[in-house]
Amino acid sequence: MKSLILTCLICIETVIAMAFATAAALAYGSILPTTTTPSVEYSSLPTPRTSAPKITSLPDGRHPLLADVSKSTLTNSTVKEGLASWYDRESCIRESGQAIMANLQPLDDNAMTCALWITGKHGRPLLPDGRLVKITSVQDGCSFYVAWTDNGPGCVPRSEGVICDLTPRAMRALAGEDGIREGRVEITMEGI
Repeated sequence: MKSLILTCLICIETVIAMAFATAAALAYGSILPTTTTPSVEYSSLPTPRTSAPKITSLPDGRHPLLADVSKSTLTNSTVKEGLASWYDRESCIRESGQAIMANLQPLDDNAMTCALWITGKHGRPLLPDGRLVKITSVQDGCSFYVAWTDNGPGCVPRSEGVICDLTPRAMRALAGEDGIREGRVEITMEGI
């Protein structure tokens, strides 16, 4: 009798797990894409410029497009210095088979977002909350805001001094095509 009940419970758990997997596959179109070409929803997006314009800021340091963002989001924040690298949909699919960020949204190469590794007081990584982070190039002082939408960089780049991963659009805004070619740029980061 006990083995019959145990068998029934295992079957019920299997059905529930399959229902969740099916719902996730329907929600994202496909969990593990079979091809590395971007999906239709990304093919209609404009391609990034090869040379990003220099972004100027308002007298109080805020970006004109983010003028409504209060300065208080950066109050009591720490400033970190290190390297920024970049990552894209193709590299994510190549490494893990999917391009879903830690906030459960698909990675968009044309978005101004970043991946950070922030740990809580117990040493566990925090989930990205979309907060704005100010990135400033050490080389030329160019600065802009990106949204924290993913966890990263991995442990090996972190051990080499990389403190943030940027999308290709954000890296081009920071250092143009030189940043994409070199792969890493010295930055300061504020707002974490």
